[in-house]
Amino acid sequence: MAKKKKRAKNSKNKKDNQKRTLEFKDDMQEYAIMSKMLGDRRILVTLPDKSEKMAIIPGRFRKRCWMKVGDVLLVSYRDFQTKKLDVCYKYDNEEARLLASYNEIPPFFLDISSGGGGEEDDDGIVFETDDVDEDGKKVELNFDDI
Repeated sequence: MAKKKKRAKNSKNKKDNQKRTLEFKDDMQEYAIMSKMLGDRRILVTLPDKSEKMAIIPGRFRKRCWMKVGDVLLVSYRDFQTKKLDVCYKYDNEEARLLASYNEIPPFFLDISSGGGGEEDDDGIVFETDDVDEDGKKVELNFDDI
């Protein structure tokens, strides 16, 4: 019979089910959405005025808080560098929806973070042909004829 392993009390897989207090922006802070991961703890964020700036993830988030494209963040401006921002807080999906309901963040933030704008159709490969028959209708590609 195989022995069961005992889990430590400080296990990494232990979830925090406590609700966090919702953090709102202060002076010199702004809401942003992560656009692109640049590497070396640097990310590209989109601000509510749709401008993009580089932000730095601090070391306290390293291997504790994983970020992906589309996450809503709270960033702070630097006094001495206007082109760089610092990440202060990462909101989860529920907190981002609450911020949108309070009209703190623009609605396009949630469209980007949900994964798709609804415009793209990923049903498969679509081949478009420019062939027109004698009636002026487009000729559709039929795979059964191939």
